[in-house]
Order: sequence, then C-alpha cells, then structure tokens
Amino acid sequence: MHMNAQMFNTGTTLKRNSFSLGLEPVIFIGGPSDGFNMFFHGGYGLTSGIDLGLKFGAGNTTYFGADVEWALGRRASLTTGVHDFGNFGLDLAFNITFPLTSSARIFTGLDMDFIFPENNDVVVPVWLPIGVEIGLRKNLAFILEAEVGLNNPAWHVIGGGVVFYF
Repeated sequence: MHMNAQMFNTGTTLKRNSFSLGLEPVIFIGGPSDGFNMFFHGGYGLTSGIDLGLKFGAGNTTYFGADVEWALGRRASLTTGVHDFGNFGLDLAFNITFPLTSSARIFTGLDMDFIFPENNDVVVPVWLPIGVEIGLRKNLAFILEAEVGLNNPAWHVIGGGVVFYF
C-alpha cells in the first residue's frame, strides 16, 4: 500500500502496473493555504520499486504536484518531485514504514521542499511526517497523518483519508 508526499508518506512503492486513488481532507496550520483543503492523490507503479504520483489540492490556494518514488528496500523509499502551491517547488522526502500487524503500519521520515518564490530567495521548509495506515480491505486503506513543521518556514499539516488500490 502506498501514497506519496506531501501527504500519505508511506515508505513503500506501488507494484508494477498497479494504480492508487486517494481522497484526503487536510488542515493546514500556517503556510500558504491556512485552514481546510481537499487533496486528490493518484499513483501508478512504473516498475518494481518505482512509482509515479500525481496530486491536486483545492482550498485557499490550489496545489498541483507530481513525484517519483524510489524504493530503498522493502520498507523505505526516497521521493523526488515538483509542485506548485502558490510558488514553484522541488520536493525531497525519505520515508520508512514499520509494520504493526498484517493490516496496520506506522510510518515516518523526513520531508523537505525547496520553494522558489518570486523574490528569488529560496525557502526550505522541513517536516517530520508521522502516520498510520490501516488496511480496511484488500484494496482499501485508511491513512491518518500529521506533518510537523521542524523549521520556521514549515507549517503543520493534519490529514486523513482513504486510498483505493487497483
């Protein structure tokens, strides 16, 4: 099971030729879109250990993003991507998953963006994602996650939603 950064930072990638679709309401505390937002996530397993993610967020500010996630073993991954959230940004995240039961796992890692605002001063917010993924059925999971801002330009994010796997 898997979705991708900015939210849904699990450490596993999608299997080859498989799809995922997710719906996630989030609350941003500070940042470019303070308050309630709705995110739509999509993923596709390109090959074994590499997947492509697309996401769209609607709220006070529109979010468009794409990323590639690279498996670093069975339970860890590196995510690289781009987004526009009021300003263009590059994404980099390390994710790791720890199984609790056969259908539940916790995940964490480190998530950072390189944001390029119009004034040309690069901003680098850094987050600590902490979450849980609970498999409800074979092709359905619930994910609850918080992204804790670790430095001054980072904001906090709390979200949870469902992911369908095909």
